[in-house]
Amino acid sequence: MELVKIKGRSYYIPGATNVGVYRFKNGFCAIVDSGIDNTAGKRVIETLEAENLKVKYVINTHAHPDHIGANEFIKQNHTGTLIAASPKERIFMENSSLAGTVFYGASPMPGLSGKFVKAKETTVDIELSEGAVELGDKRFNIIPLRGHSIDQIGVLTEDNVLFCGDAFFSEEKLSKYPFPFIFDLREHFKTLEFLLSTDYDYYVLSHSDIIIQNPKDLINKNIDNLNANIDMILSYLSQPLTREDLAELIIKMYNIKLDIPQYFITLTSVSAFLTYLLERNSIEMSIIDGKMYFYV
Repeated sequence: MELVKIKGRSYYIPGATNVGVYRFKNGFCAIVDSGIDNTAGKRVIETLEAENLKVKYVINTHAHPDHIGANEFIKQNHTGTLIAASPKERIFMENSSLAGTVFYGASPMPGLSGKFVKAKETTVDIELSEGAVELGDKRFNIIPLRGHSIDQIGVLTEDNVLFCGDAFFSEEKLSKYPFPFIFDLREHFKTLEFLLSTDYDYYVLSHSDIIIQNPKDLINKNIDNLNANIDMILSYLSQPLTREDLAELIIKMYNIKLDIPQYFITLTSVSAFLTYLLERNSIEMSIIDGKMYFYV
């Protein structure tokens, strides 16, 4: 791993989950997200210590394990580190079993407790609301980017660099995961439309090999992907289907490789699309003979 300069005092550490870094003048730094586990956290610390930096703040964009899983390792190794997150993401970070509960709808079944679903619980020291916040001697702007998760945020530095988590996805990720994980599709569309109106100097996605300067084409590709999935779902719902029936068709359509977590991740995204279409009165729902059917 290496510390890569973006602009001014804004950097990032490339990885499976890119870690944003803002370098203060006193040997401390704020990082944006931390990685999935202790191994990722160790690499982050080694990269920063090679630059004589210690972590003062970990700002989490959202509570998914690949973004918060190394929080506690970093906190244990850099005494005095403070964790910051939005209010609703805080609930999931401090109660990690809730992630599996969201997927399953009850106490999670065996198989829904691995590190890709359930991160180590981490105490949040600072709640972040929309707008300006001072950390150390610098001001950051907290940008709501809901949709992929319940209360995702972006972090805008004084260098006009936006660390935007999973607010949108790279072309590579869209190609690999054409049916992306979405918690709230209506909010996700709002986030994409908002980002189209912005003009930050750089946009740092959590899962991308490149730093983006003009994201509009890529954001539009994300919107096109969602609309294509909506059209596909409407086509499937020309005949009544249960949620599980629809998930099966989508899994087969995209040849999604399944284990227990991936099945429920896909099913959750199907639910998000169904909620969106019901809210727009694009589909109807009926309960017949003990089953819930959706149809056009």
